[in-house]
Amino acid sequence: MHESPPEVAAPAPPKPWLFTLLLHGLGVLMVQAVGQATVFILPVLAKRYFGASDWQSLLITMPPTVLFVLSIFWGGIFARIGFTRAIALYFVVACLPIAAIAPARDFWWLLVPHIIASAGGAAWPILSGSLLKSIYAKDRQSRAYSSVWGASMLCSAGLGWLVGDLLTTNPESFRAYMPAAVCVQLLGVWLLWHVGRRYSPLPTGPSMGASMHANRDGTRQRTALGSAWGDALHEVWSPIAHMREVLRQDRVFARYEGAYMTYGAGWMIGYALLPILATKKLDLTYEQFARSTHVAYLLALVACLYPAALALDKLGAVRSTAISFFLLLFYPIGLIFARNETDLIIVSACYGVAHAGASVGWMLGPVSLAPSPDKVPAYVAIHATLVGLRGAVFQFLGVALYRMTDSFTWPLVIASLAYAWSAWQMFGLARVMPKRASKA
Repeated sequence: MHESPPEVAAPAPPKPWLFTLLLHGLGVLMVQAVGQATVFILPVLAKRYFGASDWQSLLITMPPTVLFVLSIFWGGIFARIGFTRAIALYFVVACLPIAAIAPARDFWWLLVPHIIASAGGAAWPILSGSLLKSIYAKDRQSRAYSSVWGASMLCSAGLGWLVGDLLTTNPESFRAYMPAAVCVQLLGVWLLWHVGRRYSPLPTGPSMGASMHANRDGTRQRTALGSAWGDALHEVWSPIAHMREVLRQDRVFARYEGAYMTYGAGWMIGYALLPILATKKLDLTYEQFARSTHVAYLLALVACLYPAALALDKLGAVRSTAISFFLLLFYPIGLIFARNETDLIIVSACYGVAHAGASVGWMLGPVSLAPSPDKVPAYVAIHATLVGLRGAVFQFLGVALYRMTDSFTWPLVIASLAYAWSAWQMFGLARVMPKRASKA
């Protein structure tokens, strides 16, 4: 009698990739695109409806970029609590405060919920990256990322146009659409939670209900919760402690960050002055502002993302980013000469075309410069943290120069020079990259 061959376990069924992509994309649209459409116009709302001064306009403009520095803290916390709790915490901190803006009666009531939501928004890159890496195979991640990100920006452009039209028709409309936006974001968070829980091996975090127990000697040990928070604090602070060491040891990465810091000077000066220029110099309505800035920029950016990715594959992250930095120097010059809505549409569209390379290089640059895969999270965290630092410094500098000179020309000229210098720095770095590759 022959023995029967051992049974071989059937392979696990493949994940429903397209269905997962659909749910993932819908969730991102509802959370991120809706959030961007409600936030981008807040500086103009502050000036036109609440009568904000130039400095108050700066306070509204700064939080989404400056508080990006908190992403390094969120990374340490979310590594301990897991995705399912993290996405819920994200909704509470980043989305829910937007609804509190609806009954606002003065500028400060508008500002405080916005700051809280911006602090929570710094968690989005970590959530988004973790979800992307966990639910897609490696050969599909780039396609999924470009599909979801491109769709989100297109949706944000359309919703931004709608928000501008609503505010132009009825300046009080923000009291209705902001709570409605939060409800949509809640549904989007639920979809992302469902995708992360059902279609990926994302960790659920440590047990939050573990009780204290005694060891063999009868002494009490820490609870699992206490241990988790102790480890979380260590993980939160350790990247900051090692940031200086990494930049000191890796001079190529330090030069890359130096070029991005210079680029950030130009970007943040223009970013801070745009709402003031649009209202005080061009006197645009809400709809005109949305159409000539947010919408025009995003449509052009989406159209050029794929060519920018191809250029990055062919030229490398450093060289392609250098070209993008060079093209960006014309954006502040365009703002100087903009005289009406049509001019600003053209300038914003050119800005989107030029910015596509820098947008792609923003993430892929640190990834390619990391010496090994296990170093990638630290390099990306350092890169993200420095975004907040340059936002705090150069947005203030831009508005300060405008107030001192009573002119947009001088700060925007400095912004253009910063872009030019950053391109020079990045081209110089590109010349040493072959040596880096040969050593690797």
